[in-house]
Amino acid sequence: MQGKVFAIYQIEPLMAIKSIGIDIRDAHEKGAGKSRYALEITRALLAEGELKNVHFVLFTKRPNPHFPSGLQVLISGRGPFWHLNLRRYLQSRPVDFFLAPTSFIYPAIAPSSQKTALVVHDLIAFLYSKTHAWFPTWVERLTLSRALKKTRLIICVSRHTAHDLATLFPTLKKPVLIASPATNLRPTKSQKLDLPSRFLLGVGTLSPRKNFQALFAAFSRLAPKHKDLHVIIAGAKGWKTARILRAVPSALRSRIHFLGYVSEPQLCELYSRAAMLVCPSVYEGFGIPLLEAMACSCPVVASNRTSIPEVVGDAALLVDPSNTPAFADAIEFMLGPKVRATYVHRGLKRAQSFSWEESAKHILAEF
Repeated sequence: MQGKVFAIYQIEPLMAIKSIGIDIRDAHEKGAGKSRYALEITRALLAEGELKNVHFVLFTKRPNPHFPSGLQVLISGRGPFWHLNLRRYLQSRPVDFFLAPTSFIYPAIAPSSQKTALVVHDLIAFLYSKTHAWFPTWVERLTLSRALKKTRLIICVSRHTAHDLATLFPTLKKPVLIASPATNLRPTKSQKLDLPSRFLLGVGTLSPRKNFQALFAAFSRLAPKHKDLHVIIAGAKGWKTARILRAVPSALRSRIHFLGYVSEPQLCELYSRAAMLVCPSVYEGFGIPLLEAMACSCPVVASNRTSIPEVVGDAALLVDPSNTPAFADAIEFMLGPKVRATYVHRGLKRAQSFSWEESAKHILAEF
């Protein structure tokens, strides 16, 4: 699941790594999957690197409370100017390796003397650009090809993303390491939130590729029979949120609830109390909510597309998200107590097979 290199080409032998720089601007709890990946993989790398006497330099725009202040270097500048200022800094004070966990810009402009590694979370900007905001799409299309040519190591969060990368860039001859996300969430008995007694849960930024409209359509078929069943969506507003809100059936507005961004303890409570997580996404580079749900004893009904089958294995019910009757049937089936218990057990076991520590070890080994 993790640590597989999808290339016969290997990095040439290097001296022992003494210093690693990491871009931590987006490493925080309040963001989406990329932000959480940056936060947790940096934490795990620091823990593993300490055992190997590796010195870390964490580059950011403003102090990050999640990491020791003594390791942080503040770089000024907005947008691309931050990366240009970072380049100037590293030209005079290079590190042995630089990891870019959320952006392709610095690897694309780094001097050839600076070894870099970049993380590819997904290829939405290339494969599903109509479901993605135009500006990040433009930036990724502009920088990824150049970054791939210059970087020493490519890290993908899933085999599916690695496959997409190889398809889009067939002449690429660089090491590709799979270093998957994990989750530290666990079930909770908390009852602090005012929630319906039974609800289907959707988690993610309100954007087109999350395809929450498919959940609303399936719920419309179930609602007349399950009058106590509600839908709760937890996630910040995103690109074209208004379109998603307009898709809510008028007759069901009182039973479909949008919570916006929720804290980690609140998210744990939502997973722990939900009847199931429903994930009808049309594209996921990985899908961290899938792991989070399974780790919190919440069964999963999900789309059968892109990386989702790789992440959940046999621990979820997978359905074509464009087939509304089939999606509704899968949700209905998962509502059965015995079926639900089976998938809760499978999900807990599946979630335990992912580890931030193992991903960090594989990254350090490649460095």
